[in-house]
Amino acid sequence: QAVLARVPVARDPLCRSVCRSTHPPAGKRHPSRAMIQYRHGTWGFTFAWSLKGSVFPQALALSLPCAVIAAALNYALNNISDLDVSISSAGLNVLGGFSFILGFLIVFRSQTAYARWWEGCTLLQKLPGEWFNAFSCCVAFCNTSPDKLEEVEAFQHRLVRLVSLLYGAALSEVSEMQSNSFEFFDLDDFEPESCAFLEQSSHKCEVVLQWTQQLIVEAQRAKLLDVPPPIMSRVFNQLGNGMVIFNNAEKLNDFPMPFPLAQIIQFLLMIHWVLTAVVVAASADDTMWAASIAFVVVFGFWGVHYIGLELERPFGEDPNDIPMRAMQKDMNASLCELMHDRARMPPRFAYNAEKHRLLNMNKVSLGGFTKRSCSNVSVCAEATQRRRVNSGTAEPDASPETCSLVVAALEAQVSADFQSASSTPLSPKRVAAEAQLPPMAEAASEQRDDAAVPDGVQVVVSEPEPQSPTPALMRQSPTPELMRRAATALERNEALRTGAASAELGKAAV
Repeated sequence: QAVLARVPVARDPLCRSVCRSTHPPAGKRHPSRAMIQYRHGTWGFTFAWSLKGSVFPQALALSLPCAVIAAALNYALNNISDLDVSISSAGLNVLGGFSFILGFLIVFRSQTAYARWWEGCTLLQKLPGEWFNAFSCCVAFCNTSPDKLEEVEAFQHRLVRLVSLLYGAALSEVSEMQSNSFEFFDLDDFEPESCAFLEQSSHKCEVVLQWTQQLIVEAQRAKLLDVPPPIMSRVFNQLGNGMVIFNNAEKLNDFPMPFPLAQIIQFLLMIHWVLTAVVVAASADDTMWAASIAFVVVFGFWGVHYIGLELERPFGEDPNDIPMRAMQKDMNASLCELMHDRARMPPRFAYNAEKHRLLNMNKVSLGGFTKRSCSNVSVCAEATQRRRVNSGTAEPDASPETCSLVVAALEAQVSADFQSASSTPLSPKRVAAEAQLPPMAEAASEQRDDAAVPDGVQVVVSEPEPQSPTPALMRQSPTPELMRRAATALERNEALRTGAASAELGKAAV
């Protein structure tokens, strides 16, 4: 059984081709898609006729012959033979007690099988959580010094391959599939002797775990991980917790359902099959009733029995077994996401005290989180507009959308000028003139023209404007050109404004 299923991928950036093939759509994950998906519908009848992953074929294969035999015996006893065969009430009571004991055993086995199946799902779902969290901590603890950048990157790429291999090795050891291969990141640059040793090892997961822990220790000695040792112990605890979960998952394969219980249930079911055909044939007055009763009874008992057989070994490749290959792909996709630059570094935040101290709530969808419209009204713009209305410098029907656009553009331009000139804050009036914004931009800013102008910066100074803008300008709708410039300014603002000084400039612009 091949464990090292190598997937050729691009090396820079990490496994971009594998990320494209393994990434699920937004909001979807591979394990959920690999399981049998069904909907109850309004009345719950639509999915009842599906045969994929169903026990109906097996139950029908045993219930139909029993129904045919019961019908044939009933017809022979009632129409051909002169024998008067009847079942007394005592015999029916004995058969009822036998059926009750058999039903109890079958239900007990089915419940135990479902508990085993659910435990297997839980363990294999917790396992990547522990190991992925350990990998995430290692990435977060990496040294950010520029002289260590290349060594840190090599360590991260080596570690991500070992973590993917670790989870795949765990799945391969508990798997009962015939084709026991999984997708990993490329392993071509690992030394061949170590890969050959891993292929011949009977405890692959333990070997890869040792490699991973030793790599982390070496990285800490080389100062690639910049974190105190007590905090670093969290990583080793999570790796050890994952190993405990893996051993609990192996328990489901090493300790199946006890043989005496499985044997007695199977033997009693065969006796029940024969007794049902004979008793129903001798008791029913009509041939169709005899066939129907035998079919329903046998179908119910054997159907529940086959459910237990389907679920008690969850690590195979039947339709109802745990989708381990899909879980490995999902783990690889998560590791790919974490190796992206945007995932390893927290997003920049343009703090504005006047706006963010209000702790405003916005209802957004994470699927469209990055597709924010430029016409959304910010709290800061609304507060500024309300102050102008109260002071008489703007009319109540002024467009808050326009104010929001202008304020955002002013903030971005002020921050951009600060980064390029490295000087004192520029006048918002001058910024508006340089950005060629409409005259209403000056109404969205405070009239501050006393800022110093750095040498080499061309200044376009407009004539002094009245303190109160004209109502027509305040009421005009934002043009597409204004929206485009505002969106561009917002992007520049997010990329440039990183310090407290630039945040103060944005506040001054507002």
